[in-house]
Amino acid sequence: MIDLFARLALILASLLCVGWIAVLARVWRTIGAMRRLPSTAPSDGPQPKVSAIFAARNESHGIEDAVRSLLAQDGVDIEVIAVNDGSEDDTRAILDRIAATDKRLLVLDAKKIPPGWVAKNYALELGQGRAKGDWILFTDADVVHGPRAVVNAVAAMERERLDHLAVQPRMEAGSITEAIVLPLFVLLCQIRFLDPRAANPDSGTGTGIGAFNLVRADAYRLRGSHAHIRGAMLDDRALGIMMRQDHGRGSVMRAVAQVRLRPYRSLGDLYVGIRKGVLATFKNSAVLTATMGFVLIVAAVGPIAFVIGGLPLWLAGTAPWVMLPAFLAVILPLVGLLKARTMLRFEPLAALLFPLGAFVIAASALHAAIVFGARGTVEWRGRSYSRRDLSNMG
Repeated sequence: MIDLFARLALILASLLCVGWIAVLARVWRTIGAMRRLPSTAPSDGPQPKVSAIFAARNESHGIEDAVRSLLAQDGVDIEVIAVNDGSEDDTRAILDRIAATDKRLLVLDAKKIPPGWVAKNYALELGQGRAKGDWILFTDADVVHGPRAVVNAVAAMERERLDHLAVQPRMEAGSITEAIVLPLFVLLCQIRFLDPRAANPDSGTGTGIGAFNLVRADAYRLRGSHAHIRGAMLDDRALGIMMRQDHGRGSVMRAVAQVRLRPYRSLGDLYVGIRKGVLATFKNSAVLTATMGFVLIVAAVGPIAFVIGGLPLWLAGTAPWVMLPAFLAVILPLVGLLKARTMLRFEPLAALLFPLGAFVIAASALHAAIVFGARGTVEWRGRSYSRRDLSNMG
C-alpha cells in the first residue's frame, strides 16, 4: 500500500513540477522579451500632438491623479478625452471640476450602449471620434503616468516605425489581500498569456495592455477603430491584434516606474476582476475556465500535501524520491512570484501565502464558469453581457 501511494505521489508531484516549469519558462521568456521603455532627451523641435482617451465608470478614488498626470505631460501637445461611462459616484463631478480649469480636458458621456458593444469599447469609440491628435493613447482612468512617459513612447514608435506600442505598467498591491492574490493572477494570466513574440515588431503577433496602448491615429482608423473590436471583452489585447493586421508594426515594452497603477482596491473588486479576466482569457469557455480553477487548486495545494505526506516516508527511508519533485513544485511558484516583482510591487513575504491566493482565483474562475455555463452571461462593472455580445467581433 505504501509503495502504491509512493508511486502515485511521485507521478502527480512530477506532473505538477513539470507544469510549473512550463508556466515559468513562458513567464521568463515573456518578461525577457520586453525591453524597458527608453528615456529620451528633451527636444526643441515641434511637439507631437497626442490625444489621450479613457473610459471612466465609478473611478472617483483615483481619477484626479490619473487625469492630472496626463495633463502634466512634458514634450507633447496633449489633449485628454474622458468618457464618463454611466458613473454613479463623483467621477463626473471631478472631471468637470478639472475641465473648468484646463481646457485641454474634454468630458463626454456614453449614454445608451448600442447592441453588440461592450460598454468600454463604445466609450473609447466616442472618444476617438473627437480626437485631433496624430497619436492616440488609450489608457485607463486609474493609471498614473510619469511626466515624460508619453513623449518617450512616441519617440520609441517614431524611431522603430511602429503603428502600435503597448506598455506594461508597474502594478502595485496596496493591501495584504492584494499582495496574496494579485501577483499569482498576474503570473498565471496577465503575463502567462502575453505572447512574447509581440515584442518583435516584425513578428505579426499583436497584444495590448489596457493601461497604455499608443497608436498612430491614421493606422488605427484605417483598421476600423474600436468599431472593429466592439464585442471584445479583452479590448486591449484585441486592439493589439487588430493593429498588427495588414503588416502593421508594433511592440510591447515595460514601463518600470514611468507608468503605474493599483488595479484593484478591495477583495470584492479583485474577485470580480479576476472572474471577468479569467473567462475572457480562456475565450469565454466555461469548460476551460472551470478546468483552470480545478487545476490551479491541485497545483497549489497538491505539492504541499505531498511534502507533508511524504516527509514521514522520507524519514523512514521509504520512497525518498517523492520529496524532490514535490518540494520543487512548492518552490517554483515562489520563484515565479518573485520574478513577477519586476512588474508588480508587493511585499515578498506574501508570496509564501500563494495557496490562499490560488483558492481565491480558483473560486472566481469556477464562479464565472458556472454563471456563464448556466446563463450564458458575464457581469462586468454593473452590466451583463451575453454570448452573442461577446462573440460579435465586428
